[in-house]
Amino acid sequence: MYKIWFLLYALMCASPLYAQETLKVAFGDRLAPWVIPEKSSGIILDIISEAMEPLGYRIKAEYLPYARRLKSYHLGLVDVVSDINPNTIENERLQGFFSGDVYTYENYAFSLNKRNYRFNEIADLKDLRLLSWQGAVAHLGDEYAKMATNNPFYSETHDQSAQVKLLFLERVDVVQLDLQIFKYYLAQEVYKGELNTSAKVDRFSLFGSSPNGFLFRSIKVRDDFIQQFNKMRIDGRYQKIIENYH
Repeated sequence: MYKIWFLLYALMCASPLYAQETLKVAFGDRLAPWVIPEKSSGIILDIISEAMEPLGYRIKAEYLPYARRLKSYHLGLVDVVSDINPNTIENERLQGFFSGDVYTYENYAFSLNKRNYRFNEIADLKDLRLLSWQGAVAHLGDEYAKMATNNPFYSETHDQSAQVKLLFLERVDVVQLDLQIFKYYLAQEVYKGELNTSAKVDRFSLFGSSPNGFLFRSIKVRDDFIQQFNKMRIDGRYQKIIENYH
């Protein structure tokens, strides 16, 4: 009888349902509502957790600034890195297996209405104090990279809450970031009441959408993710995750 129970236990542990493989995944450290480190949640974290955990994978999140995320992946310190697209793979010479597009940022240029800016193209930003998010040049294509290179006042930060603060403090002319992120940090500032956020803000859709996904070190793990992710889109779990943060 003991041998039978031992064999059953061994089979259970060997099955995908019970086998545990830890995946170290590099996420942004300040990217709410996409990634919220202090709550171990967020849209991106929920997507990969929902996809991989039913297969027995355990997600170990590493919250890192953009540059450190790429470095950690290059050095083999993480198994998966988020916020990846084909431009990043090529520009950063990343090796691995791409998931394809999983989620999409909608980037805008935000400015105070009283400045009366009228932007029609990315090049219109080249002489302004523009504060963007870290890694934007690598993500947003040649036209954006050309503007940034020719703009002596261009800068990037990994702290996206600072973009909202500095815009209302008028220390920058324009900030460029995702709409959901802007709304999240603006709501935080309104709640705290320490910053005057009453000024009307204009937004300009100059950049289009920015689809992103995950880069996996293992092709098997990548294929497992894609299979599960496709199921999530069909059965509605993916849309439910998005709606949870609206």
